[in-house]
Amino acid sequence: MNITSKKENALLERMEVQGTIEFEGATPSVAHVTQELAQQLHHDPANVAVQHIYTQFGHHRAEFIALVYASAQARKKVEVLHPHMKKKEGEKKTEEKKAVKKKEGA
Repeated sequence: MNITSKKENALLERMEVQGTIEFEGATPSVAHVTQELAQQLHHDPANVAVQHIYTQFGHHRAEFIALVYASAQARKKVEVLHPHMKKKEGEKKTEEKKAVKKKEGA
């Protein structure tokens, strides 16, 4: 993974990162790029948001755009929850409620 540019955005408390990644086989997942970028920049993976991964047909190289936030609160203020992510959070809350009811009933 090579980082080609870093731009500090103090207003939104984040760093905008662009770079390239070399891979074999399938295109790396967003989760994989997030983990590698967090490790390379010494940040918590929860504060890294990969915006795009661009590939070219037949090449084993991809370009990516990512945002690295200073804190979880800064990310929560700026990042929008997508419908599928809202659904996952809703499912987690219902599971937690069921677990609490089970404990109370037992």
